[in-house]
This record gives sequence, C-alpha cells and structure tokens, in this order.
Amino acid sequence: MPLPLAYLDAAVIEEVSLDTWKDVFDFVGWPDSLMGRRASFTHENVLEAFQNDDPSDHLLQALEALHDLGTEAGRDAIVTAMNDRRVPLDTLPQNTGEREFALRLFIAQQNNASLADVFARAQTQLQEGSDQRRYNEFMGKEPRPVVKLSAKAQMLKELVLKYCRDSDLGEHVEVRAFEDEGAYVFTILRSHHVKKPLAVLPGHEARATIEFRPVHGDILRYEASISRLRIAARASTMIEFYRRALGKVLFEDETFFEGAAVCNLQVLQEKGREALNAHNILSVGRIWMTECLWESGDRNLLHVRSGDCFRTMEELGLPLSQGTILQAKLKVQVIGKSTRPVTVNIRVPSRIEISQKLHERLIERVLDAIGIRNSAPSARATDLWSLYPWRQPTHRWRALFGPEMDAMVQNSVLVAIRLDSIAHPDHPGAGRVLEPHLLSDGQFYATSQMPEILSRSVTATDLDGLELRPEQLRLCLRLKLGITSGGTIWNGRELLDLGIIQLGDHCLHTSYALREPSVGAGARIREFANGTPSVLLLPSSNAKSPEIPHVYLNAPLPTRAQILRAAINACGLENAVPAIYVAPEGARLVVDSQFKKIWVDGVEIKGLPPDSQAFRFIQQLARTPALVSSDELSKDLSPGRLDGDTTARQAKSKANKLIREAMKEAGRELDEDIFPSAGMGCYRCAVPPYVQ
Repeated sequence: MPLPLAYLDAAVIEEVSLDTWKDVFDFVGWPDSLMGRRASFTHENVLEAFQNDDPSDHLLQALEALHDLGTEAGRDAIVTAMNDRRVPLDTLPQNTGEREFALRLFIAQQNNASLADVFARAQTQLQEGSDQRRYNEFMGKEPRPVVKLSAKAQMLKELVLKYCRDSDLGEHVEVRAFEDEGAYVFTILRSHHVKKPLAVLPGHEARATIEFRPVHGDILRYEASISRLRIAARASTMIEFYRRALGKVLFEDETFFEGAAVCNLQVLQEKGREALNAHNILSVGRIWMTECLWESGDRNLLHVRSGDCFRTMEELGLPLSQGTILQAKLKVQVIGKSTRPVTVNIRVPSRIEISQKLHERLIERVLDAIGIRNSAPSARATDLWSLYPWRQPTHRWRALFGPEMDAMVQNSVLVAIRLDSIAHPDHPGAGRVLEPHLLSDGQFYATSQMPEILSRSVTATDLDGLELRPEQLRLCLRLKLGITSGGTIWNGRELLDLGIIQLGDHCLHTSYALREPSVGAGARIREFANGTPSVLLLPSSNAKSPEIPHVYLNAPLPTRAQILRAAINACGLENAVPAIYVAPEGARLVVDSQFKKIWVDGVEIKGLPPDSQAFRFIQQLARTPALVSSDELSKDLSPGRLDGDTTARQAKSKANKLIREAMKEAGRELDEDIFPSAGMGCYRCAVPPYVQ
C-alpha cells in the first residue's frame, strides 16, 4: 500500500535526526531498501524508501504519530495529557524537537500503559482541534500525460524561487519529482518568512533573538488519468500560486487547473442525513455531521456545532433550501481495532482535511460514493426562497425576474443596497468569503475568510446589490392578479396575505410563500381567509406539499391567467365557477355550457339568450375544430325548416352583432370575422376556442 501523500513531506523527515529514525526502524521494522544501509543511510534515503517501499502497519502508525502529534499543538496536547494522568514529564526526553518528541512517545507507549493512555488522549485532543494537515484539490481541463518530468521539475523550481524572492520568502528551493503509477508527484522544500523568536540558548541565561528562516515542505500530485491536482502546502497562501504555476509548467496554461470544483456539499442539502448512508462501503459504519458552516445571504454565516447538525438545524427551523452549506465536519466510524472515528473536514470548493492519514484513501472512496468529492453539482434553480434573506447582487435578481426587474426597481420592490460580503470573482463556489472594509481614502479592501483565497481591493460597484421589500412585492402581486379586496400588511413572517380574487359569484383567498412554510402555516392562512376557500402560491421547485391547497409557480411573478386555472382546480372549484376562470391562456373564445355564457377576448357577450340559435351557433363552432357545413349547422339549429343554410346565416349575423356591441361597450374593437366562411357552404372558428 503506498503511503498517503502527506507522509512524503521531506521537511518533516529532515526535522527528525538520523539516530531517531534508526530507533524507529529498529522498533517498527526496517524498510526493504534501507536494510543494507543501517549504518550509513541519509534523510534522502528515508524519503526514497517511503516513496518506493511497502510500509508495515507499525511504520504507518509511527508516521501518523509524527504528523499528528509532531507539532507545537501536538506537543501541548501530549504535555496536557501527561499532567492530567500524573505522568512525570521527564519520562520522555525533554530537550528534543516536536517531531522527535512525538516519535519518542510512540515508541515508549508500546510497553508503558500510562504513556499509552497519554498517547490516546493526545490523539483525541488533536483530532478534535484544527491542527490537521489539509490538502486542496483542483480539476484540470482535460486528462493529459506529463513528458520530460525532470525538465518540468527544474522549471517549477525556477518559478518557485522567483516567487519566493518576490514575496520575501528567501532563496532556498529544492524540487524533486517522481512518477507513481500514473501520478506525477513534486516535493518542494522551500524557505519561508524570517522568524526572530526570543529564546534562551543552551548554557546561557540571557535572552536573545534567533533569526532563521523555517523550511516548509509542500507536495503537489497530478493524476494524469483524471486530470486532478492535489496540493498539500504548509502555508495556505501558496495554494493559488502552485495551482497556476503547475498549469504553466506542465501545459503552458496557467488556467489549466481551473476546472469544476472538487468538493460539493449540495447533496447534503438535497438529501440531508440520508446522503451520509449512501456509500455501500463495507468497512465503514456510521457517518454523522458534527459541524457545518451555513451561509444565508450576505450577512448570515451560521456555524452549527452539534452531535447531529441535521437535527439541530431542524429544531432551529433552518430550511436547507434557504442557504448554502459551505463547510462540513463529518465523523466516520471505520471498522477495525481503533474505536476512534476519522474526522473529515470539507470546505468547498477544494479543501479536504482528514484526521487519520492511514485511512485517507478509504475516506476518499466514501466521499466519492456519497457525492461530495468529484461530483459536479446539479443545476440548482434560482428561486425566491434560495435568495433569502433577499440581499443579493443585481445579476442574481435579474436571473430570477428577467426583464421585469427594472420595473420592480422603479416601483421600490427592489431597492439599492451595499452588500456586506461578496464572493471572490475567481472562486464563486467558495461562498461570500470577502468582507469589504472602507479605508480612509474612500477605497474598499475586502479581507478573505479563507486562507487559500487572497484578500483584494474592490470597488463600490463590486458591492452594489438589491434588497427585496416584501410589502412592496405584496402590492405588486395584488396588482398583477387583479386583487382589490382583502389582504393584510406583511407581518414579517414567511407568508404574504394577498387578498380575495373574485370568481363570479365565488371568492378565492390567495397567499404567497416568501419562504418555505413552517409548521402551522395552514392554520394561519385559514385565519386570514376567514372561511373563504384559500390557495397558497409557491414560487419554488423545492417546496414540499403544504397542508392546504397550493399551486407551484414556474415564475415568481405570475399573471392572473397563469394561476387561476391551477388555483381553482386545487380548491375543487372547477365545476362551481364560470369557464372564463379556468380557460387556458391563449383561448380567445370561451363557451360555458353550464352557466350558458360566452366570452370573446375576456369580454362577456351579454344579451345573448341561453340556448338561442346564436348561442348554439357559437357553441357548435367552438366545439368543432374542423370545418362545419352550413346546411348541417342549420338542421341542428332549426330541424323543422327546409330553406337550406338560412338559419345558420341568420345565427351568425346575430352572433356577430352581439359580439361587436359587447366589445364596443367594453371599449374594445374587433375588426376580424371570427366565424368566416370556409370554402363552399362551410364555416369555421378562426380564434382559439375553449368549451366547458
């Protein structure tokens, strides 16, 4: 089994003395390639052995201790555990560095129960903390092999050296490269910013500053078969540089590794806790989410920490559809000797942190199976609910409202604002990570909330946005739906009480869901309606079926015609209201056979006696899409007459006269003949009809 990528950090290997490595290998077993070099091996030989030899289980455990506990935080955790268990501190060598201190504990705890207890407690503390080695992954534009690897390594060294010089990181750079079963690995040792800590030198009592440049070990791994780049860097600020530099070195394209995001938490929003069980990997047991970062708008960034985040969010009434999960911490129970779950921290779009490197590949398989890693996000429809709390950049409102947005701005449904946080233009999938601050010269500087994404200057235009005013939206909807009675001012909750739509002798109360309705919304709507049949308009495709009649809208601003038919059907009123209210959009001639009424272009044709020849003439032509013989029509209208098509001609004349009079009375004109002759002795209906 090859070693996890993080264990190939050359800087960490060199921080451990060769004498300590000899003691480690004597205890866990020597790698095959070092068996003949026990008395003369080098740090480079150790790195080569880790790259090429199959490690034993004991060696993997030693390396896990080295990387997890061999840090400043790790040493503090060990000392804390030793004090807690009353283990004398001089049980372990005190004048050693953090790396060697961790390895000495690993060796000593094998035969010392007290130190074994300390070891377990220190590991637990570190796992729950944030001092975990992270890596970021990026997808390339297309799979491509690498040629002339040694030359590429030299080019990368030159770029890193130039970057270090320009960024005051010193001038020490060493780059090694090797191929590992179709993956190309670059290990980089480089100097970092100068440090001048105050210290006491051995054998001296006086304090003094020691100037030095620490050496960082960074690792880049490119998988050619799927075009995936993994970057494990000590300093997060180096990640963007490495992404662009490797694209330029390998393929002469700095933007090569700007493909789809590797991490995607959308599946957790769509399926909730059920998504965590959909992996079918036998060696993995329970998975649960203990922390998450939930973003809703430009002002709300909620950090949830709980034994079960999904349960807590449900209890707090946080609908997942009204925000975005940007980060999640998962606990994964791996079946084996250890009962300690693996902690996995995912931050979109590219960061993954795994607490136990031994299980790195297993965890990656789990994340792949769930759909968190290497899974392109499904197209998430922009709807009113997803934009809550309705403070958004202008382009998002235009995507929702289209050409109607300008009118909404003019009518103060949308008002101009300055956003409190924005997305980085090069990293939109990371959320609103930039927080702008006004400087004394009137300029803005946006600080990044993610170390991988750099802070930057922004302009006032970058911060322009629009905010929705719910009460103004309520008035706009009343106007579009022709509502003039009923309704109440918005009360700050998720519902807009629009009022009453008149449907002839019937009434229909309408409400509009600004957000996903909460439990009890049906009772509040019925209170608004006061006994009137009521319907709830839902402007979201993510809506669950509420507890009252409802209509799903395909646009946030429906017209009256678009909702009436669906609303009437939802309330079971289709046989109780005139046909004009259920006619499909585009029907110009509407005939109601039950109530004996006819409308043309929405105007009722009054003065048309029910079951008269003129009424039946219109009804027959509306029912028959094909041509109708005037002779046959006359026989149907007046079976006793024997004068050919006279009855049909008279009925048409009477019908046209009444239609023109009704249109004139309504202030409308109708220049066309809607029942023209069609060939020899036939009539047809020339407008789209609807008959009920």
